[in-house]
Amino acid sequence: MSTLSLDDNDRQQLIDAFVAETDDVLNEVEQLLLRLEQTPDDEELLQEIFRGIHTLKGNAGCLQFDDLTQFVHVMEELLDGMREGRIDTNAAGVSQLLEAIDALRDIAIRSVNGNGALTQPQQELLLLLAAWAGSAVTSNQQGAGRDAGTHQRPSVARPARSLRVGIDKLDRMLDLAGEIATVRGNVRQLVEETSRDEKTLDAVRELDRLSFDLQEAIMNVRLVPVGPSLRHFHRVVRDLAASQGKRAMLVLEGEDVEVDTTVIEHLKDPITHMIRNAIDHGLEEPRMRSARGKNVAGTIRITALHQAGGITFRLSDDGAGLNETSIAERARALGFDPERLTRQELWNMTLRPGFSTAAEVTDLSGRGVGMDVVRRNVESLRGTLTIDSQPGAGTTIDIRLPLTVAVIDGFAVGVGDETYVIPIDTIIECTEMPQSGSRPSTGVIDLRGTPLPFLRIQSIFGLDAVAGERENVVVVEHEHGRAGIVVDKLFGSSQVVMKPMGRFLRQVPGVAGSSILGNGRVALILDVQEIIRRAADAHTGSQP
Repeated sequence: MSTLSLDDNDRQQLIDAFVAETDDVLNEVEQLLLRLEQTPDDEELLQEIFRGIHTLKGNAGCLQFDDLTQFVHVMEELLDGMREGRIDTNAAGVSQLLEAIDALRDIAIRSVNGNGALTQPQQELLLLLAAWAGSAVTSNQQGAGRDAGTHQRPSVARPARSLRVGIDKLDRMLDLAGEIATVRGNVRQLVEETSRDEKTLDAVRELDRLSFDLQEAIMNVRLVPVGPSLRHFHRVVRDLAASQGKRAMLVLEGEDVEVDTTVIEHLKDPITHMIRNAIDHGLEEPRMRSARGKNVAGTIRITALHQAGGITFRLSDDGAGLNETSIAERARALGFDPERLTRQELWNMTLRPGFSTAAEVTDLSGRGVGMDVVRRNVESLRGTLTIDSQPGAGTTIDIRLPLTVAVIDGFAVGVGDETYVIPIDTIIECTEMPQSGSRPSTGVIDLRGTPLPFLRIQSIFGLDAVAGERENVVVVEHEHGRAGIVVDKLFGSSQVVMKPMGRFLRQVPGVAGSSILGNGRVALILDVQEIIRRAADAHTGSQP
């Protein structure tokens, strides 16, 4: 009888599939365990958890990951006892199963790398689970191997015609689409200047359409539902609350809303910081919540929804709300007069670097870096952040972001020989600059009875001012207010591929990125928030 052997390529393909499916199975089982903790009598949840663990055991057995198979087999025995009612399903048991899930992640990674031997803490956990299940580890180890051989179940079927693609490949495809758009613009310009043949012009127009469709298709591939990326925060909320002697649950809404994968990756750290703040500063202890007539378990809610052509992530809690007295005291210590600040401005003080109202440094807070990290991450995505808080009712933080950070609708303007791009969603209107004898770099104009601070792009980048016959003002708006950007020419709107600045240019103020124009030249994409801030500061500084 011959033995089936796999060459290195075939085994690597199996391992790649195993890694992908193990990650999915463990994430799914973790979410099911968190639900089981809330509803321990739900038999269907137990069945789903058991099926996931059984699938993992079969896959591990096929690849002869013996240590992993042994560990999973003991978990399967334990879950089987829960299904049959021989073992109680309680919060302490779920906590141990969640700890086992963490161990499985580590063992699986090390098994793939050739060293899946259990660590001492994992061996102790395995013995604890085995004792709870009422079985012996050694006998189960042998039984697990036989069971894995006889239950070589195929992996859970994935949806038809689906494929895992690395984000690096998608980024490269988008870059190529942008370069194609650049060459396409050059070709169109050459044809329009040198040819009057209608067939040639029609072919170029068709090329334009196909190129645009390709870019749109690539962008759609980059869109992913937010749900899978947010579900692991169920575990984060549970564990952080338990570490503070509190109880909390996470509610997700709008899980099917789709957003660029780059956006969701950049949001993981901000959401983690906001959850930490909500648990540490917002949610009260169970006794206090009960005394106030609240559920002893606090609720943290993350909602994703489409708004005004973008996406909003709303994180809210039902805690005590922001402590305005503590914030005001801290603001005064930093040299601000709280009496002259609006409530929104007072809340925004928490976004400043180094700002913290914690009396002492703990594992969760007190270092003054949390909300500053949130603000910087949101601004790097061209987003805005607003805070609302009601005493005793909780705090809500809205993060508004574009659907994608890779392609934007921009409005091209000219200053001298240079071209700049302004994100079109920030533009209110364009108007002619009033004529005056002098041309200051900053100032204020009267826009239909309302003062509008403005600045010239030359003042930002240190360009030599070029005197033209007429100038235009592009009125832009951000959460911090409005300002006018004075330019020489208005070229019109177009969709541009946004590229990040190089390492040495990332700190240049007023620049959010760059793009390649149809003529092959590089155009800087303006950071509207920074420009408005500079215009407002210049206006304030010029006042007596």
